[in-house]
Amino acid sequence: MSQDAEEVAFEPPPIELLPWHARASEQLAGALSGGRLSHGLLLHGPNGVGKEQFASALAAALFCTRRGARLEACGECADCALSRAGTHPDLHWVRRLDDKKSIGVDQVRELCEKLSLTSMRRGYRVAVLVPAQAMTAAAQNALLKTLEEPSPRTVLVLVTARPSGLLATLRSRCQRIEVSRPAPAAAQQWLSRTLAGGAPQRLLSLAGGAPLKALELAPYFAALETQMTALLEALLSDQSEATRLGEEMLGDGLPARLDWLEDWLGIAVRRRTLPDETRLTLPGGALLQRAAAAVNITELFMLVDRLREARRLLEGSAAPQLVAEALLIAVRAAFRR
Repeated sequence: MSQDAEEVAFEPPPIELLPWHARASEQLAGALSGGRLSHGLLLHGPNGVGKEQFASALAAALFCTRRGARLEACGECADCALSRAGTHPDLHWVRRLDDKKSIGVDQVRELCEKLSLTSMRRGYRVAVLVPAQAMTAAAQNALLKTLEEPSPRTVLVLVTARPSGLLATLRSRCQRIEVSRPAPAAAQQWLSRTLAGGAPQRLLSLAGGAPLKALELAPYFAALETQMTALLEALLSDQSEATRLGEEMLGDGLPARLDWLEDWLGIAVRRRTLPDETRLTLPGGALLQRAAAAVNITELFMLVDRLREARRLLEGSAAPQLVAEALLIAVRAAFRR
């Protein structure tokens, strides 16, 4: 893969579809066979369900010269060999450049110039933008022209977990394809088969039901449980300042720590509001059990909202230290009230 401005070096996702991708694949296969495949596809769904892998498999299928009625690559033709190697010249991945929080207008303009040229393999040209909501407003507007006047056999795939982060004019020109979570039982079965030694059921809960996210968290699951339980106990018992605990939240593991806190709050809410959910195990010792049972249910809902707002702030230019510290202060205040 070339190292142009818009193509950041990365390990290409596998091109195989996952079991829960079947519905989205069938939807696109029907559109393709009926001549209704849009030049713009908005591929959306929660993190950890393999949206990028689906996009990779879709591109390989479009390039494949031997595919049948199903939208799946044969795996044997010359184009499939290029797709497997991650070197297909008509596939362009557009991601954030190193140390950048957004996809800039120059990246998109360069992509649009490439898509205006003739296909290198005389077939489809596919561009995958991920995460699409990271495009600046100027970048999204630059992409609009290509969507309004697309070249033949050109497909733009916008991958996002948050479609609302895209301009309404951009969303309106795309065919929406949802990649949803599998049913809990199916997800647990797949995860247990994939992980050596099986998978704790709470691991999938921590990942919000997303199998690939659970797979990514698995090596750190036990350590995460221990760290976050200790952190929350120290916070609620005033054994440590929120400033120091906020520092402990930082680093590459911050998203996973926020996931843990959101899952913990979610379990506390369900145990309080749904009679059949009292069997759910709330992580932590006696202190956390008592605190979760005593806090006002309205406060719990407000904390969940506050945590989700913290995630949105972290996607922007907010200082992670301040966001984490403010969130922990809000947690402690809610439980004190």
